[in-house]
Amino acid sequence: MSGINASLNILAVEDNPGDIFLLKEFLRATDLSIREIFEAGRLSDAKQILEGEQIDLVFLDLSLPDSFGLESYTGLGLPARRLPVILLTGLSDTSIALQALAMGAQDYLIKGDFDEKLLSRAIRYSLERKRNLENLQESEARYRELFNNNPMPMWVFDMNTLLFLEANGAAIRHYGYTNAEFLKMSVADLRLRGDPAALRKEVEDIRGDGTVQQKGLLQHVRKNGDIIFVEVAWHNINYMGRPAILALASDVTERIVLENELNEQRILRQRQITEAVILAQEKERTEIGKELHDNVNQILGASNLYVNTAMTDEEMRQELLERSTVLISRAINEIRKISKSLITPGLREIGLLESIEDITDDMKVAKGIHIQLDIHNIVEAEVDEQRKLTLFRIIQEQLNNIMKHAKATEVLIRLSIEGPDIVLTVVDNGMGFDISRHRKGVGITNIISRTELFKGKVEIQSKPGDGCVLTVRLPVGA
Repeated sequence: MSGINASLNILAVEDNPGDIFLLKEFLRATDLSIREIFEAGRLSDAKQILEGEQIDLVFLDLSLPDSFGLESYTGLGLPARRLPVILLTGLSDTSIALQALAMGAQDYLIKGDFDEKLLSRAIRYSLERKRNLENLQESEARYRELFNNNPMPMWVFDMNTLLFLEANGAAIRHYGYTNAEFLKMSVADLRLRGDPAALRKEVEDIRGDGTVQQKGLLQHVRKNGDIIFVEVAWHNINYMGRPAILALASDVTERIVLENELNEQRILRQRQITEAVILAQEKERTEIGKELHDNVNQILGASNLYVNTAMTDEEMRQELLERSTVLISRAINEIRKISKSLITPGLREIGLLESIEDITDDMKVAKGIHIQLDIHNIVEAEVDEQRKLTLFRIIQEQLNNIMKHAKATEVLIRLSIEGPDIVLTVVDNGMGFDISRHRKGVGITNIISRTELFKGKVEIQSKPGDGCVLTVRLPVGA
């Protein structure tokens, strides 16, 4: 259809020569740009012209030799819906013309009661109304397509009654109700323990508000009874002349379930860490008690016996006191060694590398194990104190494991920075073990727990008779 300012092709369907003449004269007298005026005296002739020519507007007499009244309008078929049609009527036909207007005609003129000005205005208004109607239909078609084909559940419900007015295919599939069932339901029926009074209050809060309102997390019930978590957005609209709300729902049940599972895992992991700490404390107390009872206590007991004997035996006094002195020195050394393992190392004062050398030197002397250190690319100033302490305790824990269980003779400790991580590797040539069957002891659990505090990773490679490789990766930064 051409615009108002374009040259128009007009079809005049009129069987009265005098009326055709006057219409053509008035048309030429208007300020409109008219390319050509086609004439048809019968409805059948008009339909042929419409099929063969590009027509922009139709003038239609309702009384034709081959049709009368509304039949003249409806008889045009598809063109009557596609083009603006202005009816030409007598005074007696106005009621029929009004019916035709209700069916889609754009305007009507009473024969003998119009001039070029009225004719021009009728043409302009008819073209504009038809164009607006087409735009409205296109807009409605786009809305309908967006609504029906949206992959997320959507529905429209009445603000006053809360009854559903429409539901899209996604809502029907997701909730399990048919379209007919939806239209008999209230939006409160979807909510778990839905309260119509509370819903009406929510509706009143959005009435007149042109913005989208997020309803937050809600629980809905499907037709089969399943409870789902949804996030819903509301927007008030005018639906066929009645106030309504367009709602869009996003099912987030999987996300909520996953978050709950992750939270349970975090709680379980925290419980495991707490249990590991308690076990480590109990183990530490047991070890201290054992060392004090089996070693230090016996040394001091022997020393006490020598001193008591020396007090009554003058001949052996000097020798006994000398033996007591040696035993007391041994006890002091044992207590110092126990204390050294318990007290947090002075990493700030002597540094991480020197602290590692201290504990490896002690093990070399105590157990005769050859320990090789391979430390490079480490700038201590770039590593925070907590990470230094964690690395030291992991090395200390693994060396204790090797000393007690591995029967190793060679140990390699490698510490370096690789990309964003500090990488610690402890390799021994001991007995090894089957990882698939090995139950992680307190030592390994402590190592893993310390590492995970910094979002690090622990990897263990071992098999019977082939030693063990422990690799720990700690991010350098937070």
